[in-house]
Amino acid sequence: MRTKKTKKRAKRVSWFGKLMALLPASCVLLYPLYLAAQLDTVNETYTSPYLPDAFDGLRIAFLSDIHYGSLFKEERVRKLAKQVNALDADIVILGGDYAENSEGAIAFFDLHPGFKGKIAVLGTVGNHDRTLPENNFSKLLKRMAEEKVIPVVNDVWMLKKAGKTLAFASTDDFFNGYPDFYGIAALCSEADFTVFFPHNPDSLPETYGIGKQSFYQLALCGHTHGGQVAILGHAIKSSSDYGNRFLSGWYRENGADILVSNGVGTSGLPVRLGARAQIHLITLKSEKKTH
Repeated sequence: MRTKKTKKRAKRVSWFGKLMALLPASCVLLYPLYLAAQLDTVNETYTSPYLPDAFDGLRIAFLSDIHYGSLFKEERVRKLAKQVNALDADIVILGGDYAENSEGAIAFFDLHPGFKGKIAVLGTVGNHDRTLPENNFSKLLKRMAEEKVIPVVNDVWMLKKAGKTLAFASTDDFFNGYPDFYGIAALCSEADFTVFFPHNPDSLPETYGIGKQSFYQLALCGHTHGGQVAILGHAIKSSSDYGNRFLSGWYRENGADILVSNGVGTSGLPVRLGARAQIHLITLKSEKKTH
């Protein structure tokens, strides 16, 4: 288990950022501001020889880094939920950083956003959700559950079908929480396929020492915002300790496939460049192993 760092990773929105948020985001002439207000739905087909046929065609909606607050207000939350629900996904996964701090994360669920999945809605927590006071953490998990979002934090949620098991696992936040990688790996050991969705991709290399290959086949992460402002695939200022290693898009490391999302909202300033805001609809496909 990793020792928690000092809670200093949740950057506050400056007065300048709040002032920028008052500008008309609908004006294309203010392009970085305009781009931050756009939201793409990215359709992904993920094929794996390890996925049991029982889960072929399962549809997962994945979104992260909403950052509800002064830069992402209630009206946009309502619009976001409507866009996600229109995807008619089987499983909806919320990747954390619901607001600018833990109190805001609780307030986010107080809005009753109403995310819907045909089977379940799952959620983890990010560094902005794990700010002080410490007792806000239990309050947040309770509010998530009350809004029919299953909290998956140092835990696993299992989907069983035709004698096969698909595990959805996540740890506590890598920077501000207490992630238990070995505990999660043990819980997933009997699953036929595991989707791991920690908020921060920086946590992934810590799992590589658990067994010869990753205990999961597919990882879904956020946190990086795709750099938020990125030039030629390089972040102007990276939120990752690994720089651009897990900036945006698909990667393959240690036998696992990794998707890092640009996320929905913004942090610090309401601007984007070279990193469009996005949600994902991922269709799982089974591919038989060939010998």
